[in-house]
Amino acid sequence: MRHRKRTAKLGRTSEHRTALLANLVCSLIKHRRIRTTLAKAKAARVVADKMVTLGKKGQETDSSIQCRRLVAARLQQQPRHHFAKHNGVSGKVRRDEWRQNEDVVRILFEDIAPTFAERNGGYTRVIKLGRRRGDAAEMAILEWVKDGDTPVRESKNAPKAKASKAEAVTEEVVEESTTEEASTEEVTEEAVTEESTEEVASEETETAEEETETAEEETETAEEETETAGEETEVSEEAASEGTNEELDAKSEESKDEPKSDDEKKSD
Repeated sequence: MRHRKRTAKLGRTSEHRTALLANLVCSLIKHRRIRTTLAKAKAARVVADKMVTLGKKGQETDSSIQCRRLVAARLQQQPRHHFAKHNGVSGKVRRDEWRQNEDVVRILFEDIAPTFAERNGGYTRVIKLGRRRGDAAEMAILEWVKDGDTPVRESKNAPKAKASKAEAVTEEVVEESTTEEASTEEVTEEAVTEESTEEVASEETETAEEETETAEEETETAEEETETAGEETEVSEEAASEGTNEELDAKSEESKDEPKSDDEKKSD
C-alpha cells in the first residue's frame, strides 16, 4: 500500500518521469502556457513552483550562481557558449537568439521570477478542459498566474479594509444606479422630444389637409356661383327675348287695328 506517498509515477520510471517533468517546465517557462493531461499538469506544477522559488532566491547577489546551477541541474539545461556559423548567420547572432528565446535559466531569473516578488506561492494555475477524444484522458492547461491576480495580504486592519471595500462597492453600485437613471432620463427626454416632434408634424399635416379641403370648398363654391350666374344670364336673356316678341306682337296688332288711310285704300 502506498500510504503517505504523494509522488505521481505517471506510469514511467524515475529517470523518464524526471526528464518528462523537466521538459514540461521548460516549455512552460518558454511559452508561458502548455496544454497537457491533468495528471501531468498537476505533477509539473509542483516542479514549476519550486523553480520560481529558486528564481526568487537567486535575485540576491550572494546566492545567485548557486540557485542558477540548481535550476539548470533540475531542468537538465546545460549552458551553451559556442555557436558555429550556420546558413550565413554568425555565431553571435545565433547565441543572442538562443539567449533571448531558448535560455530557460535566464528567462526564469530575469523575466518570470521578478514578477512574483510580492507573491508567496501559487505561481501557476491549472484549467480543466474536459476529456480528449480517443483515450478520454482529462486535459488541462497549465499557465503562470498573471500580475493582476496577486492576492491582497491580510493584516490587523482587515475588517476596516473589508468595510472600505464594501463601501467602495456600494459607492460603485450607487454610481452605476445614478448613471442608469441619468441614461433612462435621457432616453425619456429623447422619447418626449420625438413624440413632440411627431405631434407637431401630425398637426402640421392636419392643418395642411384642412387648408386643402377649404381651398377645394372655395373652388366648389366659386364654380357654383359661376353656374348660378350663367343660369341667371340665360333667364334674363330668355325674358328679354320674350319681351321683344311680345312688343312685336303688340305692335302688329296695333297696326292691324288702326284705320287705313285714303292712300292705302286707293292702293288696295
